[in-house]
Amino acid sequence: MKGYTVGADVGGTHVRLALLTPEGELRRVVKYRREEVMPDGDPFRFGDVLRQYAEDCAVPVAAAGTGIPGTLSRDCRTVLNVPNIPALNGLELADGLSRRAGFPVKLENDTVMLLGGDLHRLSLPRRGLILGVYVGTGLGSAVFYDARPLRGANSLNELGHFPIPGSRVKCTCGNVGCAENLVSGRRLQALRAEKWPETHIAELFPAMAGSPELAEFVDTAACLLAGCVNLLDPEVLVVGGGVPAMRGFPREALEAAVREKCMHPRPADSLRLVWSQGADDTGALGAAWLARES
Repeated sequence: MKGYTVGADVGGTHVRLALLTPEGELRRVVKYRREEVMPDGDPFRFGDVLRQYAEDCAVPVAAAGTGIPGTLSRDCRTVLNVPNIPALNGLELADGLSRRAGFPVKLENDTVMLLGGDLHRLSLPRRGLILGVYVGTGLGSAVFYDARPLRGANSLNELGHFPIPGSRVKCTCGNVGCAENLVSGRRLQALRAEKWPETHIAELFPAMAGSPELAEFVDTAACLLAGCVNLLDPEVLVVGGGVPAMRGFPREALEAAVREKCMHPRPADSLRLVWSQGADDTGALGAAWLARES
C-alpha cells in the first residue's frame, strides 16, 4: 500500500522537509537551519523533528527518507564521513532517527536523492542507466540502474573526487587534486576573489564571459562529463545543481564540449543530456520517493 512519506534534504546549512501524498504530490515544504533541527551536540534530535513534522501534517506517515551530504555504509545505516557535518561521522544514524521518529528512516547520499527527485520530476526512463551530475558547493554524482541507485563495494559514487593531473589544491576530503576543486561553487568563489572581487557571485558568469578562466572551467567540466559518458554509456545524463542554475551559465558551450569529447559517432550523437530544473525541493522529493519505494 502506498501511504504518506516524508522526504528530508540535509545540507551543511539548511534542512528541507516535504510530505509526499499517496497520489504522488509534494506538499508542506519547509526549511530549517540545520543547527536548529540537527545540532552537532545531539544529531538524533532530528528524529524528534521528523516525528513532530508528521504530527503537524496530521496524516499517518509510513516512513521518511533523508539525504546526507557525505559517505554512508553500503547498507545506508551508518554515516562514514560528512566533511561539512563532522558530528555525524561514525553514527548509526538510521536506527537512532527511526527510534525517535517512531517510523522507519532511510538514509541515502544527498546526490542520489537529487537524481531520484529528477527521475520523477523529469519523467526519466525507469529502465536502463541514468547518470546525474550536480555542481553546487562541491561536485556530486549518482548513477541509477532500472530506477535504483547502482552500488559498488563501498556504495561510493564520487566524481567530485576524481584526481586531476597537475592540481595540487587540497580538498575537503583530505586528498589533493580532486575534481571539485576545479568545478564547483568553491572554485567560483576563489576565482571571484582573485579576478572579479567587485562582482557579486550571482553575476560572475556574465563577468567571466570570454575569459580563459571560464574556458578552463567549461573544458574541465566537459572532460569529466564526457569521461563518465564514455565509461557508462547512460540512457540519460542529467546535469544540475546551483551552479548551472546561475545566470549566464554557459549551458550550450558545455553541452557542445561534452559531445565533442565523447566518442564518435556514439555516444556523442545519441547522448540525451537534460538539465535539472534546479528546484529547491528536488532532494526532498527524491528522499520521499526513496522512502516509499523501499
